[in-house]
Amino acid sequence: MVAVQENEINKAAEPRFLTGSRNHAVLIIHGFTGYPGEFYELAEELNSEGYTVSLPLLPGHGRNVEAFRKTNWRDWLNHVEAEYEALDAKYGKVSIVGLSMGGVLTLLLSSRFSPDRIALLAPAMAIKDNIFYLTPFLRFFLKKTSKDWKPEEGDSEDVRRLGVEYWSTNYINQIASLRKLQIMAGKRLNKVQAPALIMVSETDDTVPLKAASIIAKGLKGRENRTIQLTNSPHVLVSGPEKEYVKREVIKWIKGETHNE
Repeated sequence: MVAVQENEINKAAEPRFLTGSRNHAVLIIHGFTGYPGEFYELAEELNSEGYTVSLPLLPGHGRNVEAFRKTNWRDWLNHVEAEYEALDAKYGKVSIVGLSMGGVLTLLLSSRFSPDRIALLAPAMAIKDNIFYLTPFLRFFLKKTSKDWKPEEGDSEDVRRLGVEYWSTNYINQIASLRKLQIMAGKRLNKVQAPALIMVSETDDTVPLKAASIIAKGLKGRENRTIQLTNSPHVLVSGPEKEYVKREVIKWIKGETHNE
């Protein structure tokens, strides 16, 4: 396997910007150790509906572990704030889609700015692994732990390379940064005004179903909809229900909020 230079972006993780015909842009934010390639299909389908789509790569992601370990929550939050502000300056409406940590970042953006609509996919406002909650303390004693990761059948060489760099090891300091973002977002939920679509899955091995109720309760009855999937992995846009997920996200962004 060819080594990746620290500043070299993996081909599967290249950011994308798709210009549309509407005066409405959509910012899509990938998750912790995730990458933009997970959202290429959704980005293209939103763009085919006329939306301008910005799909950035979070700092330290999509390269290698050396780059990742130089970043923290400030870098990730500052990056998406800058992306949002750039879109907001040019387009009449901006909506946000976020997966996992991207969902947490979406909530933080929505507590400060005024997006038109937001879609939260497996938002990491709760985590199944209880060790996660100890990482703000563990980081002083432990830098990393091994993780049981194996490539999936059909993974490209680029995705396998990302797996070796990001998914085979837990980096405690960076996980503690995710916990920091989670706490910040929890304190600011009552400031979120945008209508929110919340999607969670019964078979997600990372984010429990209660993440949806935590968010819905914090939003205090503002316009929102929760969809509970039955057969999707953590990356909802990559599982067997991905077509339904994409369809519901697009309907939500378009303002088609009626239930089927």
